[in-house]
Amino acid sequence: MGGELSGRRITAPLGRSTRPTGERVREAAFNSLKDHLFQARVLDLYAGSGAMGLESVSWGAEQCLFVEPNRHAQASIRANIATLAVTASAELWPITAEQAIRALLEQQRIFDLIICDPPWREGLSQSVGQALPGLLGHGGILLVEHPAGKDFGPFKNLTLWKQRKYGGTMLSYWMA
Repeated sequence: MGGELSGRRITAPLGRSTRPTGERVREAAFNSLKDHLFQARVLDLYAGSGAMGLESVSWGAEQCLFVEPNRHAQASIRANIATLAVTASAELWPITAEQAIRALLEQQRIFDLIICDPPWREGLSQSVGQALPGLLGHGGILLVEHPAGKDFGPFKNLTLWKQRKYGGTMLSYWMA
């Protein structure tokens, strides 16, 4: 971890059901986002271990909502939240991205940063891809992690701000 929780370690679920974002990629992402994180509302969709959302809290985000349907990954997220003592800043929804998007739109929740690291084989479902821009506030950022050479965008009403490649991983930053 970087930021306020620098040097702290988190756990990832065992097995191959999740693909945690590498430390180098995570560090690069948050170095470029650090000016956008103070008191930010963050959505970590397809949260996996929760590493990206926890990193955002470490860098000053006020609140992070983690969405993850896998029970083993949920257990890792809960353990990491407890270990890092950030329970006041974290909320876990144990449902699918599609279910979460519907609920968030109904609740009219708005985020400053959405971190989206969907399963690389499947990519984003059409319903999630279409709904994401409606969850971002003015100037909000959608960070999409995807395989290099395979883009999960474009997103209606969002502008591609920048892209960075780290080995086989690409980070695409979309701005509202």
